[in-house]
Amino acid sequence: MSPETGINVVESGDLLELNIPYEIVFVEDLVTQVSMYRGFRVHMLSEEGRDGGVMLWKQEIVGVRSKTGVFITLLGTNTDDWLHKWIIFRAWERNSRRVELINPPKPEKK
Repeated sequence: MSPETGINVVESGDLLELNIPYEIVFVEDLVTQVSMYRGFRVHMLSEEGRDGGVMLWKQEIVGVRSKTGVFITLLGTNTDDWLHKWIIFRAWERNSRRVELINPPKPEKK
């Protein structure tokens, strides 16, 4: 018998919640091991410290409704410029992706 895989199946490989502000903290350039697809993983953190992440695939041309197209339209083509920007996902389904650039949350006064 084979051991347990430990793999969870989800609708997409993206880890995010709608209507939660995230700061982009790291963008990782990568190539997949199996099919050699090129892309980048956008690592994010919410104000409460919850991890978020989105996998974007590199292509010469992308549509404005694609995952990559939404990010490039909103943030530009240089991923270094994406760092420390705050975004909020309003919709994240195929052909219905809306992401907004927002101001960083202000710390609560105590």
